[in-house]
Amino acid sequence: MDENKEKKAMIQPRDRLTDPKATVNVFGNWYAPEEVDEVMRQHEERRAEYDRRGKEEWSRTPQGRLCLEFYEKFMEYKKYLEEHPHAWNRPDGPKVDFAEHQLFEQGLRMVSDYQEERAERDRKNLERAQRAARCEHQHTDGERCGSPRIKGTKLCYMHTRLEEAKAVKLDLGPMEDPDSIQVAIKKLQAAVIDGTLDHKQVAQLAYLIQLAAWNVTRTRVGMRESIGSSGGRLIG
Repeated sequence: MDENKEKKAMIQPRDRLTDPKATVNVFGNWYAPEEVDEVMRQHEERRAEYDRRGKEEWSRTPQGRLCLEFYEKFMEYKKYLEEHPHAWNRPDGPKVDFAEHQLFEQGLRMVSDYQEERAERDRKNLERAQRAARCEHQHTDGERCGSPRIKGTKLCYMHTRLEEAKAVKLDLGPMEDPDSIQVAIKKLQAAVIDGTLDHKQVAQLAYLIQLAAWNVTRTRVGMRESIGSSGGRLIG
């Protein structure tokens, strides 16, 4: 039953062609920006469970048992040498140089190299995560946008396009509730009548208004406006 609950809780991919919120590609599937963190978390959980089951099956094979026994003895010998420095030398004085011990030393060097490579890989992954920062646009309710921002900018795709609209001296406003969307429509209407925008700019801004109108009833801000106007109460 727990597995069924987990499956129901899994976030399903969106249709890129019909869903305007399907703007972020994760492992070949499309999701809304606010779903990305949870999608990544669920992916890591599935990956960890897959690895756990794989190791469990491998440990029951002859080769798995031998490898685990070897590793256990390797770590036991390593710990013994750390606690007894004199054991690096033969009873008659010279440093231990037998083939078996040299193989152990080579293994130690390989482990050290692996740890350094892993630390470097983790550092690069952290840098990539930092580069994939979130949009810094702040909504009217005080919360950040949360969508992945475009490389080299501080904003996501949508809010970058809104900033571009300001560059042509037409600020449509936040468009985060029905009233502000209506204001944006009137501003665009006036700009079309005045001829201050070309066809490409008009089409671009009209698309943004359409997208905002579609999103407004699905965002927390839009829901708050809708519930508040009907005398209801927002829970959570």
